[in-house]
This record gives sequence, C-alpha cells and structure tokens, in this order.
Amino acid sequence: MGGLKIGIGFSTSRAGLASAEEIAAFADAAEDLGIDSLWPSDHVVSRQPSLDTTALLAFVAARTRRLKLGPSVLVLPPRHPIQVAKAYATLDHLTGGRRRVILGVGLGGDPRDSEACGVPAGERAARMRESVEVLRKLWSGADVSHEGRFYRFEHVTLEPRPVGGPLDVWVGGNSDAALRRVARWADGWMPSFISPAEFGAGVAKISAWAAEEGRTFDADEAGVLVLTHLEEDPARARAAADRFFSKAPMPEAMLADRTIFGTPEDAVERLREYASHGCRKFVLFPIAPGAELVRQARRVGESVLPRVA
Repeated sequence: MGGLKIGIGFSTSRAGLASAEEIAAFADAAEDLGIDSLWPSDHVVSRQPSLDTTALLAFVAARTRRLKLGPSVLVLPPRHPIQVAKAYATLDHLTGGRRRVILGVGLGGDPRDSEACGVPAGERAARMRESVEVLRKLWSGADVSHEGRFYRFEHVTLEPRPVGGPLDVWVGGNSDAALRRVARWADGWMPSFISPAEFGAGVAKISAWAAEEGRTFDADEAGVLVLTHLEEDPARARAAADRFFSKAPMPEAMLADRTIFGTPEDAVERLREYASHGCRKFVLFPIAPGAELVRQARRVGESVLPRVA
C-alpha cells in the first residue's frame, strides 16, 4: 500500500486556539517529518475564537520550504475574488512560485459566514462559481475585464501572478451539488466526513458527470480529510473519541466510519480501506489542543507515514 500522500490539517478553533509558538512548532514538525502538506480550516465568523486562514498560511509559508499549503477549505462566497486572487498569488510568490499553494474552496458549513458579509445564503453557489472564473482570469493574464452577475470590473492587472498559470482550485463537500461542481469546473475534490465507500462512489459520480461536460476527471486529484486522534495506548485514543463523539452532531456509528481515533496501526488500516476505494491523498486532521499538535504530527510522521508512503 505504498505511494499515498499524507497531509495534515488543524482547526483554528475546534479544540482551542493554538498560540503562535504552538503553530510554529507544528509547522516545523510537519516540514521536518516529511508530511506532504498542511491545511488549516477556515471560518469568517465563529462561535469560538478563530484565526484568519490566509494570514495563517503566510505565517507557515515563512517557516517552511517544502510543505504544500492550502485552506481546507476557504469559504469563498463572502470574499471578493479580486482580493482572494491577490492574496493567493502573494502566497505563491512567498513560497517561491514552486506550486506549493492549492486553493481549496467551499460554500461553508454555516450560512452565517456569508450572511454576515452581506451575501444571501441562496447566492452562495452561484457566487462561488463566478468567483473561481474571476480568479482564473486574474491569474492568467494582464488587463482583465469581467462583466458577470455579481462582479464587474475593467482593466485589472494582478502582479505578481502565480508562476506557471492559475493555481489549482479544489472543491470541498460531498453533496451531489458539490460533486457536480467538481465535474464541471474544479481541478480536484476534497471531501470530509466521508466513508471509504462513499469516497469511491463520489469519484465515480464525478467521473461520469465530467464526461457529460466533455471533461476528464483525474481520480488522483481527489483526497479525503479525516478527523484524527492517534495514541499508542488504545485506552487514551478511546477517551479522546468519547470526548469528541459526545459533542458531535452525528451518530457515533457514522462518525466511527469517517474518522480515525485510535492507534497508528488503526490509522494504517483505515488508510488501507480508503486506498481500496481509490483514494491516494489524505489530510489527517488532528483533534487536539495546541499543546498536543506536535505530538499528533509526530504520530503521523513517524508511525504512519513510513508505512504508507
């Protein structure tokens, strides 16, 4: 089961707000351990304290030289695409223009992210589609004009633009509507809270719908985000699972099939299940407070990665 790519994510609020020092140590560990990529979550508004994801990625970019970076996923509808295009072109520049930046986008799980910014919930999907069109135009050439339903501008030039052309745009979500977005215009797919069998079924749907659109979807450009907590002691892993599952809005049986709370051996076995359904890329997303992030990264980098990569 070799050849899998393992990234790592973390929430800026889910398990408590990590300090700058804890985030720096986590990024350093991911870089040193050979982990493929780093993906912080994103919120515009939140019931808990949270950090701006793009600023956070710039912070990580300043500390790393190899690690791929992206949001998982950026809530795009409430943000103006010119500003997003500028920010992520800047990240590409700060990372040396070596295609280290991937832009994951989504509608956002909470419509209030958009509504707080003056975007009606019912407009989110259409705005996201048009925003991606704007991003690609601005990343592709100079003197760009656009006349759309939501965005209108003339003679805009973005400098610097991403080296090598537009950045890859991956779409999150697992609904049929999200899968059709991937099939029609995305470069990749990044679902979460999805079982191995659901992942395989999703790729099959995307491939079929892409063919209807005259596109070919590369199944290797899909990866799954899996909430994770790894312990050498199964009892400690079970205690972490109990704490998380007791607060989760989903039945425990469903969560158990879509998360990895267990030993590194459990993680390898679950990755094997996903791989049997065609998944080759993963973002293991540790559910842990800031003080434990480095330890979780080491579990991934030292006990899981060598057995699958």
